[in-house]
Amino acid sequence: MKFKTALLTLSILDLLVFNTNAVASANATAEVSVDWGSFRVTSGTNVNAGIAWYDKSSGVGTRLDTPYGAGTYSSDWVTPLTSLQTGSGIRSLTSRADVDPNVLYSYSQDLDPAFGDAVVTESSRTGSFTGSGSGATTFSVDYSMNISLMPGSEPSDVASASVVLVVNDFGDPNQSLLARKDLFLNANFVGSLPDSAGGTLSVTLPTTSTGRIFFRVTTHAYANVSGISQVPLPATAWLFGSVLLALIGAMRRQWAAAAGI
Repeated sequence: MKFKTALLTLSILDLLVFNTNAVASANATAEVSVDWGSFRVTSGTNVNAGIAWYDKSSGVGTRLDTPYGAGTYSSDWVTPLTSLQTGSGIRSLTSRADVDPNVLYSYSQDLDPAFGDAVVTESSRTGSFTGSGSGATTFSVDYSMNISLMPGSEPSDVASASVVLVVNDFGDPNQSLLARKDLFLNANFVGSLPDSAGGTLSVTLPTTSTGRIFFRVTTHAYANVSGISQVPLPATAWLFGSVLLALIGAMRRQWAAAAGI
């Protein structure tokens, strides 16, 4: 009877300890926001003034793996734009981009225990103009970014975010200035890189152009988890093995003693 009880106990422990079919939770998220209310163009001594605009445009785009998904564009800075794609079921994916008079926003999330789909999101604004006044022309805008990553089985699991401000001075074809801020985190670097950032991006042209100036502000969010490995054998499994061997030895001694009577 004691032997049967011991076997039953071992069977229960075996189910608890060696159930390697359970999987861990893996996810990657990236979020980027640009405060468009903070956007400034200083031409000479004038802030957002003395500027003759040629065009203003906005755009949003989302992608779940391939191909690229919805791209929506507007020829002004007033029309709100939204692009949203989601995947459900065994895959939980979100790619969302928003543009309105106050914000540029990108959000990507991959909660993906079985596949390796990438989530890509972008929002952007562009414009071109001629300025007036003397001295430099400066562009500036405030941003914030957040990323998080709970990796699965692959070192290629990634969460990344970036904000880019590019300015081209068509009065000087060789003049192109870039301000960029990136956050990048993959499974190899968990815990070693910052997961949030904020501040002001700024680009200054050396002199005010007498020609046409073009700029583009882009937010980019990327998330990908490639899949999740089985839960590794826990340390308690080795303790369980030791106990099992000791129990077998004790039972053998009991059987030998009983046989000698």
